[in-house]
Parts: sequence; structure tokens; C-alpha cells
Amino acid sequence: MDLELRNKVAVITGASRGLGATSARLLAANGARLVLAARTTTDLDKVAQDCAASPGVITVPSDLTLPEAADAVRDAALKAFGRIDILINSAGASQGGVFWEIPDTVWQDSLNLKFMSTVRMMRAVIPTMIAQKYGRIVNIIGSNGMQPSARLLPGSAANAALLAVTRGITEDLAPHNVVANSVNPGPTRTERWTTLMNRLSQSSGRSVADVESDFTRQIPRGQLAEPEEIANWIVFMASDRAANMNGTGVMVDGGWFKGLG
Repeated sequence: MDLELRNKVAVITGASRGLGATSARLLAANGARLVLAARTTTDLDKVAQDCAASPGVITVPSDLTLPEAADAVRDAALKAFGRIDILINSAGASQGGVFWEIPDTVWQDSLNLKFMSTVRMMRAVIPTMIAQKYGRIVNIIGSNGMQPSARLLPGSAANAALLAVTRGITEDLAPHNVVANSVNPGPTRTERWTTLMNRLSQSSGRSVADVESDFTRQIPRGQLAEPEEIANWIVFMASDRAANMNGTGVMVDGGWFKGLG
């Protein structure tokens, strides 16, 4: 299927690794121009090299926990390409643990990086999208925003808040041909997942394999998703093939979520 993404300008946060990097590579293969934002310059440069199929790639080293960073990413995109067609928010990871042992700093870090960075990026680019009468926003959130996991509550809380905001902005955006949707992965084999499993293993005194099995046994498929499986949905949602989807959260979690909605 031709997703008709040739020369579309896509801003991707959290682009140095995981789902952000995988989505960037797939967008490049579809001919999109890319603005890659993340904190680590060397990792960003590597992803940019992987995206050689793109007609244009820039990297913007950014710490999106800083309020001014989102505007700087937007300004760099407009300076390089003159417009922003797509925003993919993939920044943010949260530590887990036993609820009564998680300190305030973990909650604050989760909300600042995952929730507030997404809010800031949307706030920065939406006026541009409204002015050009076109925009596609895809927030990579997570199915645990609707089905909280006992050991992942800081991330679940941030994700639940993002699901509410993503749905809530749609009525104001739709008249301007701007839509916002979310892709909600379940457990996925990314660098962030590996880091989380190692932390939970250390805090619990159990092996990584045992900790991971607590999650995979809840998934009917019985296995983690691969990043490419999730990126296929992210890039589809960023295309006009999904133009009639607005405020929708697509669960891509192997059946982990047990609700009806």
C-alpha cells in the first residue's frame, strides 16, 4: 500500500532509539522528510544515517523536559522545511516498582518527560498545522494507560493523562484538517523495555526472565511485540490513509488489554 508520504515533513521525538527510531526508518523508506529530536546526539546521528532513503533529514538534540525545547524543535523544522505535516511523540520512559516504594522523583520524571513533553510538542506545532490547514499527530502512549499494571504505575498514570488529552483536543482540531490519534503498544522489545526489566529484576531479586514472564503470560500471543510491528501502525496513522480516524487509540498489544473499548 502506498501511504503517500513522499516529501511530508515529520517531526519525531524520542527518535534516537526504540519506537521513535524504528518509525523514523519506516517513514524514510516511504519518502518522508524527517526532523529527529532526542537528547543523545550520537544516537540521533546514527538513526539519521539509517534514514538515507529520506529526501531530507535533520537532527535536533533536545531535552524535552525543558519548557523551551519544544519551540526550538518546531523552529528548526520550519527553518529546514517550511512546514510540519506530521508529529510523532515517542519521548519518555518511566521507572516501575512497588507502589509504596516509588519516590516522588520517579512520578515527577514520568509526568515531566512523557506527559509534559508531549503536551509541549503538540502546543508548539498545532498553530502551524492550523495555519497550513493540515496536520497529523500520533502519540505513542501505551495500553497500560487503560489497563494499569501494578509495577508500572508512574507510566500508567502519565499514559492515562495523555489518552485524555489526545481525545480532548480533537474537536478543536478537526475543523482545521488536523487530527490526533494514539498508538498504544503493549510490552515491546525495545531498549526501554530492557532497561525496565533490569530495574525490576534488581529491585525484586528475581531474574530478568522471571520478571518478563509476569508480563508475557498476560498476553494471549505469549510474546513481546517487535518494534517494527508497532511502527507499521504508527506510520499508517500518520498517513492520509487514516484520515477519518480522530481521537482514536489503537491497541497493538497482542490482546493484553482485556477491556471492550
